[in-house]
Amino acid sequence: MNLSILKIAAGLCLAGTTTAALGQGPRSAGEPSRPEHVQMLARFSRCVAHQWPNRARRVLAMDFRTDRYQRELRDLAFGNSSCLAFGALYFSPVLFAGGMAEQLLREREALNALPAHVALDSSLPPVAARDETEVMSMCAVRAAPAQVSALLRTQAASREESEALAAIAPHFAQCLGSGNQVRLNRIAARSLLALAAYRLGEHNGWTRTASAAVAR
Repeated sequence: MNLSILKIAAGLCLAGTTTAALGQGPRSAGEPSRPEHVQMLARFSRCVAHQWPNRARRVLAMDFRTDRYQRELRDLAFGNSSCLAFGALYFSPVLFAGGMAEQLLREREALNALPAHVALDSSLPPVAARDETEVMSMCAVRAAPAQVSALLRTQAASREESEALAAIAPHFAQCLGSGNQVRLNRIAARSLLALAAYRLGEHNGWTRTASAAVAR
C-alpha cells in the first residue's frame, strides 16, 4: 500500500499529526507509516470510542488548537490498555481522533444517511470552523457526502480507500479555490473528513436533521 502524499489545492499544513510518546498505558512506537500500523490504530481508536463514547464525544467537542485538547486526547488514548493487545501503538493524534469520529458516526448509523446529517441548515447559525483545513474538509463533506460515506466504509490503508479518496480529491480542490495548493497525507485526509462529518452532524443535531430529511 502506498501511503504517499495526495496533492490537492491549498497552502495549508495539517495540525495535530505529530507523534505522542507517553509512558503510561500503551506506549508510542512512532508515527504510523505502514498499512498495518494505520490499521492497528484504526481498530484501537474505534475500540476506545466504543468503550468510552461520552468521553470521546467530549474530547472531539473541544477546540483542537488548544493544549487542553491535545492533553485530553492523549490521556484518552494512553490512559488505558484494554483496547490494545500489545504494549506499543503507532500513534498520530489526528488519526486517533478521526478513528473515534468514524466509530461515533457508525454507532449513530449516520453513514446510512450522511447527506441529510451534514446538509446546510439555513435555520441554524453557521458552524464555526477553527482553521482553513477544517473549512476545506467541511466543504468537501457537504459537496460529496455520498463519496465520504463510501470512503468511511473502506478499510484503512487499503486500495479501496485510495480509490475513494481519489474520487473526493476534486472536491477538495474546488473547496479551496484556484491558486492554492496543499500536500495532504492520504490517511490524514480520511481523518479530517471523518472529523468534519462528525462535527457537522453534531452542529445540525442528529435527530433534527434526520427528521427534516424524512419530512422532505
